[in-house]
Amino acid sequence: MTLHIYGIGSPSGDDQAGWLVVDALEALGVASGADVVIAKLDRPGAGLVARLDAAGHAILIDAMQSGAPPGTLHRFDPADGPLPAADLSSHGFGVFAALALAQALGRLPPRVEVIGIEIAQAAPGDAVSPPVRSAAAKLARQIAATLAG
Repeated sequence: MTLHIYGIGSPSGDDQAGWLVVDALEALGVASGADVVIAKLDRPGAGLVARLDAAGHAILIDAMQSGAPPGTLHRFDPADGPLPAADLSSHGFGVFAALALAQALGRLPPRVEVIGIEIAQAAPGDAVSPPVRSAAAKLARQIAATLAG
C-alpha cells in the first residue's frame, strides 16, 4: 500500500504551511521511494483526484482558516464521519471538495487523513508566521516518527 503525503499550498505567506511540512520531512530524511510519495502541490483543486488514484493511504496537509489560533492542528478522517460541508481551505476548490469529488467518482483511497494547519494570513509577499512554522515542524516530526516505527 503506497502512502502519499501531499503538502498543499501556495507561495503566499502562511499558505505555505503544507509545503513547510514536506520540507521538514525531507530534512528529517523522509523521502519519496517505493512505498512513499511525498510532494508539494500548488493549489491542485480537482487535479488532486488523479493524484489519489495510486494511493492506498493519503495524508493531505493544507492551510486552513477556522478562527482557531494560528498553528493549531486540525485532523479530519473521512472514516470518522462526514467531512465538514464547508471547505476550510484558503483555496477556491479545496481539499474537502476534491475528496468529495473523489468519493463520488469511486476514487477515494482506502485511508485518507486531512491535517489542517490554522493560519493567520495568506497574502502574497507575506512571510510565514512563527506559529505556523512551528506547527509545520512539529507535524513533520510526528509523521516521521510514525513512519519510523
